[in-house]
Amino acid sequence: MEKSNSKIKTIWTTLKVTKFRESPIRFPGLDGAKGLLVLMVVMTHCLPKSTFLYFMYFFHMPLFMAISGFLVKISTFKDGFSGYIQRMWSRLIIPWCIASLLFLPFQLNENGIYEFEYTSFLYPYYHLWYIPSLLIGAFLCYSVLRWHVSIWFLLIITAVFSIIWYNIYRDTNIPIKQLPLYWLGDKRLFAYLFFFILGFSIRNKLIPLSFKVEYILFILTVSFSVVVFLVFKHSGNLIIVWPYMVFNASLVIFVLVFIAPQRWLQHKLLLWINNNSLGFYLFHPLFQISIYDFILKDKAQVKVTHLESILIFLIVFTLTALLIKLLQQFKITNKLLLGNIK
Repeated sequence: MEKSNSKIKTIWTTLKVTKFRESPIRFPGLDGAKGLLVLMVVMTHCLPKSTFLYFMYFFHMPLFMAISGFLVKISTFKDGFSGYIQRMWSRLIIPWCIASLLFLPFQLNENGIYEFEYTSFLYPYYHLWYIPSLLIGAFLCYSVLRWHVSIWFLLIITAVFSIIWYNIYRDTNIPIKQLPLYWLGDKRLFAYLFFFILGFSIRNKLIPLSFKVEYILFILTVSFSVVVFLVFKHSGNLIIVWPYMVFNASLVIFVLVFIAPQRWLQHKLLLWINNNSLGFYLFHPLFQISIYDFILKDKAQVKVTHLESILIFLIVFTLTALLIKLLQQFKITNKLLLGNIK
């Protein structure tokens, strides 16, 4: 008991004295955190609709986008945005394009070949919305440097987009083409840009960083408790969205300011998942969709229990890991499909 209390005290002291600063070194805490979040992405895609699933979705994508924004340094744009695109071309864009082609049969099977139009590119298939969101987020960050767009203006505008998405587009059964502002594309892109910009702002000290861990943890606890209470009371999205924004913004600050400098979560498996995060992100639905659609005939994922879905998750994760290992054995697939370049 005394040993456990001593360990907790050490962790608490470490958090309190952590001084966030921009430095050329890596932030080791993010490697494990990102690996864990990638694992959660695969798991959420395998889970049936439930309270547990919504809890996972509640925070893991805002945090994932914030970490992506945090990894964008000002020096990233030293050669302009075109230079950034050139660096991302082989690492992200080409693998994403090839994955889009691989998933085209799934998309045609779902919508039918006659329903596929050029406007379908506004809504990338299933999970493929993330890379375009990342590139658009990076362009917004570049606009701060290139055209001196106010960072506070960007944060406010993207926060408004997040609030609108939460109230209008989240969990809607309205057909895509009948949604308001259909031509703006996949609304998940707008849902999380605020957190991307917030991560970028924190990394590059564009907003004040006088944070104390006690205050952040207090806000996290209170805002989460309010969300749980409002959900239990079946309150509407217009009310729940405010503690949702506060909770996730506080979680982002806690992870990026206080956890990122720590050498926690340095588990070999999590670090390996982090190093192969693009492969897991792009290709795990090949197995997940195949199992649910073609083997179980349960496209909506409503017939399985949580225990069965966890087993499916383990199968999907294992098969994706084996696929990544296989692709790494060949130089061309390692480069074109996984974005691994020297």
